[in-house]
Amino acid sequence: MRTLGVLLGAAALLLARGASAETVVRRALVIAHNGSDDPSLPSLRFADDDGVLWAETLQRLGVETTLLVAPDAATRAGARPVLAGARPPTPDEVKREVARLRAANLVDRELGRQTDVLLVYVGHGNTDEAGRAYFTLDGGRLDKASLYADVVDPMGADYVHVIVDACRASGVVGSRGGQTDAAVLAELRGMLAREQLATRPTVGAVFAESDDGETHEWSRIRAGVFSHVARSGLMGAADINGDGKVEYSELGAFVTASLQGVKGLPARLTLHAFAPTREPRRPLVGPAPRGPSLPLPSGLEHSRISVEDSDGRRLADVRRSQEQYVLLRLPERDVYWLRTPTQEARITLAELSTGVFKLGDRELQERGPAEEALRKGLFAVPLDKDFYERYVTASGLAHVGVSQAFPASVGGGFPHVPMRRQDGMPGWDWGWSGQQAPLGLGTLATGPTVTWRREVLTSLYYGARASYGMTPIAINDLRTHRGVLLGLLGANAPSELRVPLFLEAGAGWGFVGVTRGAVRMGDPTVFSTYTATGLMGTLAGVRLRVAATFTYDRVTLDGRDHGDRAFGFELALRR
Repeated sequence: MRTLGVLLGAAALLLARGASAETVVRRALVIAHNGSDDPSLPSLRFADDDGVLWAETLQRLGVETTLLVAPDAATRAGARPVLAGARPPTPDEVKREVARLRAANLVDRELGRQTDVLLVYVGHGNTDEAGRAYFTLDGGRLDKASLYADVVDPMGADYVHVIVDACRASGVVGSRGGQTDAAVLAELRGMLAREQLATRPTVGAVFAESDDGETHEWSRIRAGVFSHVARSGLMGAADINGDGKVEYSELGAFVTASLQGVKGLPARLTLHAFAPTREPRRPLVGPAPRGPSLPLPSGLEHSRISVEDSDGRRLADVRRSQEQYVLLRLPERDVYWLRTPTQEARITLAELSTGVFKLGDRELQERGPAEEALRKGLFAVPLDKDFYERYVTASGLAHVGVSQAFPASVGGGFPHVPMRRQDGMPGWDWGWSGQQAPLGLGTLATGPTVTWRREVLTSLYYGARASYGMTPIAINDLRTHRGVLLGLLGANAPSELRVPLFLEAGAGWGFVGVTRGAVRMGDPTVFSTYTATGLMGTLAGVRLRVAATFTYDRVTLDGRDHGDRAFGFELALRR
């Protein structure tokens, strides 16, 4: 009996570990530093702002995040909550946080959970007199040897993802080929015989560099260009297969597409994305928890969308194709500004949850050649299926498997278009219905319907519906007529599910009549109820709504109440 108990206990432990193995615990260490220890390199202006936005973005995506930053006065004035627990990016603080992450990861691994760590660095990269490349810390340096030996390797995580926004990043992170900063590469050529990433199959890296080896900041968005584009991708703009995860090939394709149209800068930005060789499809981020989200459905007329907060910080940008569904998961703010190249809307957090807002005209104030180059070129190329396929073929990264129907489609190529209207106006449907004829007459009654709906909360709406139906074919010279006016309440499937379903119910009053030759009779005070469920979408460019319906009327016949039930269908054009 004791042996059986031990076996059962061991089996239970194995089952528990097997079940929890599906759980991935994600943590992040964000290091951001404006300063330079080289007199010839001026301090950066927005590395600290990037660090704050990186921390906020990763926390929104469900990643436990630690921020090491020494914010300047302007950044401190923003009083962002993530700064409350921030510590300076010194070598000692880096070592202390690595030790803490290692301890936490080892506990999770003992419990059977998988662990991933994102290591984000924003700041200056440089080379010393001996040609050794390094990242600048507050009072110290992080060179190639210490990056891996003191930070990456001791993490104790299953996978580590390194994201770098710094000049001359390739010299520190290591490269597997392709364009690198020529000056740094020449100095480090003899040191790269054993590539750092190639010897670490559970480590991946994403970084951008320019032809001149310098980083690029843009005052309009108060951030590094690469950091901003990469964050936008991780928020959901890069999720081309719509599974809620962002993999290396998706992020690489999105960043490459977003940078491709930039012309007129002194140097061209180039992206490098190297997935862990042990698991090339390992996501950098996974399905995000519930929180502020901006759904951009297929069929939306605006392809270029920017989101800023009330302090003018650019949170995300996306350039999408008309057929693409995008769900942007945004850091929490009280107020957002949604902008297109010609329009804008101020949206509160509560309004964002409804998905209903009105765009008005805007004026562009950007000036100068660099501003013009970035404003016109950045996000000029959309990430669509064709671009993604070309990028994966050229980069060699693992393909995520984009369906032929594209991620905007759900089942049978019937694309998902949430019913919420971006202009804040109510939605109208003009349809045609068919259902069993009233009073048990063995035929079909058909006729037009008009429905008005308006959302009040996320996925919830109210409205009104008017319908008329008659039997086009008389039975024994009898025809029925039915007209109803109803109030409606309904719900769409949450946007996160990306399933184009709805369910609605209504009640109201109407009439049921019968004609036979010149004889007319009926009940003008019918109490009626209505239930419908179905699909919404776009077919051949036409927005449609298809529903199965059930009605129940309380009709008075010969002085007695009679219940009249009928099943039916409706096909409606959506405006």
